[in-house]
Amino acid sequence: MYETSTVALIAFISLIVGLAAGAWLINKLSPSQQNRKALEKHIQKLQRQQQDYQDEVNQHFSKTAELLNQMTESYRDVHNHLAKSASQLTSHGISPLQALPEDRPFIQGEPLAVAAEQPLDYAPRKPGGKGALDEDYGLEKAEREKREAEEKIATPTGL
Repeated sequence: MYETSTVALIAFISLIVGLAAGAWLINKLSPSQQNRKALEKHIQKLQRQQQDYQDEVNQHFSKTAELLNQMTESYRDVHNHLAKSASQLTSHGISPLQALPEDRPFIQGEPLAVAAEQPLDYAPRKPGGKGALDEDYGLEKAEREKREAEEKIATPTGL
């Protein structure tokens, strides 16, 4: 009925298709493939959680900054009210409280009137005085004379 070559060709093609389908099924159903997919889903979940956490932190600090600014403004209003009332209610209009300025140079981006200096990690030298690295810096005169006398006794003068 059929030629032998046609039957052999169909059998060979069926074998190739069957092997390809089997390899694909084994690859899809293998435990390592399932583990990889589970790990990818877990990583994506963790990334979403991390992003949500970062968004919450940003919202928290934004809200905190807003509330602190409101609190600062409220404090300034209360202080100015007390200063104004104290100057009006005290005798001779002399008040120990001074009104705070209404402008906020740090928040508005304006520089301070006084330039900030880096703190020193040493005592600055006074003109005509000894610097902080001098041996006698900070010693009292009596202690210095006592130390000089001890040094003279410890070192022989004949050498």
